[in-house]
Formats: sequence, C-alpha cells, structure tokens
Amino acid sequence: MEPVDQSSPGLRADVRIEPSFDFLSDEYRTFYRPDRATAFQAPLWMDMVHKRLVPNLGASQRTLTVRDRADGRLLALIPFVLQRSRGVRILSPADFDVCDYNSIVGDRSVLTAIAADPFLVRRIAAEMKDCDIVMFRKVREDDFDVGLIVRKSTSSPAENAAYHSEVGDDFDAWQRRTVRRKFSKELGRLQRQTERDFGGYEHRLATTEEEIRRAFDLMLAWHAERFTDGLINNPVYFEFYRDCAIAGRATGESATYVSYAGGVPVAVIFGPTGDGDFHAVLIGADIDKLGKQSPGLQLIFRVIKQRFEEGHSIFDMGLGNTGYKTHFRVDETPLRNHTKTFTLAGFAVAQIYHHAKPIKNFLRNYAPNVR
Repeated sequence: MEPVDQSSPGLRADVRIEPSFDFLSDEYRTFYRPDRATAFQAPLWMDMVHKRLVPNLGASQRTLTVRDRADGRLLALIPFVLQRSRGVRILSPADFDVCDYNSIVGDRSVLTAIAADPFLVRRIAAEMKDCDIVMFRKVREDDFDVGLIVRKSTSSPAENAAYHSEVGDDFDAWQRRTVRRKFSKELGRLQRQTERDFGGYEHRLATTEEEIRRAFDLMLAWHAERFTDGLINNPVYFEFYRDCAIAGRATGESATYVSYAGGVPVAVIFGPTGDGDFHAVLIGADIDKLGKQSPGLQLIFRVIKQRFEEGHSIFDMGLGNTGYKTHFRVDETPLRNHTKTFTLAGFAVAQIYHHAKPIKNFLRNYAPNVR
C-alpha cells in the first residue's frame, strides 16, 4: 500500500486490500445492513462464497476496505476477488454467478463522501491496479452508482434485468391486481386436484438439515434431467448452495421451501434472506410426476402468501424475465455492468464486453468471468 497522504482533504480514512477479511466476524455482522448492500453481500453468503468457491475456482480474495484512520472502524467494503482467465487478470466482486446483484457495502451517505474525496478515489484505484480489468457486474440502478468511486469506468446495461413482486399490506388486493383471475382459479383447482390424487398437498419451510439435504438431492436429480449446463450440476456449486441452505436455516440468512405431495417432495425453492426479503435463486420440480399441476408455480404462490403472513411483502424472483414470472406481473429493476481497464489486454476485453454481443458470447468460452 502507498504511504498515507496526511494532507488528504476529505475523510480521514485508510484504504487497503485485506486478503483474509472474515465475513463472519462480529465486525462485519455489525457493519452489514440491508440498506448498505444487498442480500448477496450478507455475512453468511459472502463467507460461503469465499470459503467454498474462491479456492475451488482458481480465485484469490482481494477484499478492499476503507477504514476510519482514527479508530479503524469500517466505512466501506468491496468484496473483490482476483481471477485469471487465459492470462487476463480480472478483478471483480465475489460473485461466480451465484449473486444476482453486486454492491459496494456501506452507508450511501458515506459512499457519496468517499466519491467526493479525490484522494480516496485515487487510493482505491491504486489498490485495484493489480489486474488487467475491473469488472463490476450486475449493479442495480436503484443502488449506489459504482462509477462514482470506480472512476473512468465504462458502463452499459446488463442483458438481464431483475424482477420482483411487492405485495404491499393487503394480500387479497395484490392477488386481484397482480395475478390474473383465470390463473388464480387455476391455482386453486390444481391444489385441490393434487390433494385428491396424491393424498395431501402441502407447502412448507424446511426446518431440519435432513429435510434440506433430501430436498437438494432431489432438486439436483430434477435439474440433471432437464438442464445439462446448470450450475447446480457442478459439485462445487451444488455443495455451496446446499451448505448455504443448511447454515442459513440456523441463522435465518436463507430459506428452503418444499412442496410435498403425499408426503414426498415434489418442488423446492431456495434463496438467501439476509436482507429480510426472499431472493429465489434455485427452483426445481418433479415434472415427470406433477408436470400438469405446475408444481413450481404453485410453490412460488404459496411461498409469497406464507411470507406475507409472516410480515414480508417482497418476493424477489431474480434475473431474467422467464415465462413463469409473467403470471405475477412482476416489477422490473434494470442492472448495469461497469468495467475499468489498466492494460491493453483489459481494454480489449472491455471493448468486446460492452460493444460486441456476438463476440462477447464467443468470449465466454475463452473467459467465463465475462458473463
């Protein structure tokens, strides 16, 4: 790290890379709040990413911190990791395609103050220079603008937006407004039909490790039959998701919901809940057994209702406007991707990434990190 410039005119703060930062520490658990980042930067999710994915995917931790010079307390944090893809050094948020959103962690007022301090902006840039390109992907447009701190970066819209359903304070009114009448009636009919055919049809939160393990084993089998290239088919990712579900059960930082027909699991949905909302990242269903009953759609509807009854009004359906989301008339949040380059190799990757989609699709085989 460069010597601290004692004449820094703004915040009295130090910037450094902390390659062994502990995301389960009391410090980070106290620092993280839903208004300071997204659920995908919550303590458990970040800890599991760094412990399970970083070492197994050829990456190294490069957590960047901004600390108060007087007492060392955290002011801001960027959970960077460094990877090499065919020789190109890519610095990016700890994501590995398991995070729907990436964010700088900190009070938005503090981040604004950091962005207004030329010295701190230069210090942050200096700490990022050990790479060819910084790729800060999937930043929500309603989040803090990464470009204010990662200066001289290029930004473009992400290919996929995020979608969520906000119930408000009246579930019946939301259902009438959001779910088409024909679809609402169909959900009720399918529930009754499945109960008759299978001797019971219930949807509930998995509360034991045994339930979660069974649900994930079945979800893996269902995915393997339908999606040959899904992340969950990779043992590294499967164990990451499953173990996040098991650990999150105890801390409340993730939730796994299961539909049972005749006591047998027929649909599973899992996601982090570290910011208080449910973020659906995995869903699977036994289509061979209940294909006509739309078990995935039924489970989504029942989870939205159950969480509403528990005091939660937002259900995040994640990235991409896939067909099932149209049943719920979801709200859209655009995302942006940012790049900052330090070498000619990084500049070439950035040009392709932002301006040449056909070549970008080809480039994914060359450098998977550019998704």
